[in-house]
Amino acid sequence: MERNRKLAAVRLVFSIYLLVSMFCDFITGVSPGMILYGAIALFIVNAFDSVFRHVLHTELSFHVLAADLVFTIVGTYIGNRFDLYHRFFFYDMILHFASGGLIVLTCFEVFFPEPARALLPPPLCLFIILLIGIAGAAIWEIGEFTVDVVTGLDVQRNLFSEWEIFGRDWQNPGLKDTMNDMIIGSIGSLAGTIILLVSGKGRKKSIAS
Repeated sequence: MERNRKLAAVRLVFSIYLLVSMFCDFITGVSPGMILYGAIALFIVNAFDSVFRHVLHTELSFHVLAADLVFTIVGTYIGNRFDLYHRFFFYDMILHFASGGLIVLTCFEVFFPEPARALLPPPLCLFIILLIGIAGAAIWEIGEFTVDVVTGLDVQRNLFSEWEIFGRDWQNPGLKDTMNDMIIGSIGSLAGTIILLVSGKGRKKSIAS
């Protein structure tokens, strides 16, 4: 199957990159945290498709799956390894925007396979999936808050408070970071919903087809 061949190639390239990077980190004495990020990314790259197949009984399209894996590598590992969050003020914004879109595109294939699209009005499908994307942006921030509370880290930090799109100067930097991430993630969810609409995936499918 063409999809599986492409997926195997993507997995192989990402796995080799991560293993080489983790080995270099180990011999150069880089923080163990970076090796942990690499291990998490390596696990996701190789287990992501299996989880959707066997747990959620969904075979994601290659393009959505590849985009999810690229996001995992770029967001989980590369961003931290090369300190891109500090180097570029817009990096975190791009990731949250992309996460909103990917949540929508991924969850649409999980919750609205073609049989469901034949039974539900397309506007209702798109509205529900948009709400799921917005909820995903909120859950993401709850996750970051939980990590900070449990580990003592500072994930919900505001690295470039002056560059935040929304908010006032007098507002707490952490609050601005959280709210901007949620808003940008929600905008990304809207963009993902528009992609579904334009691509025709939100159209009603006849049961006969």
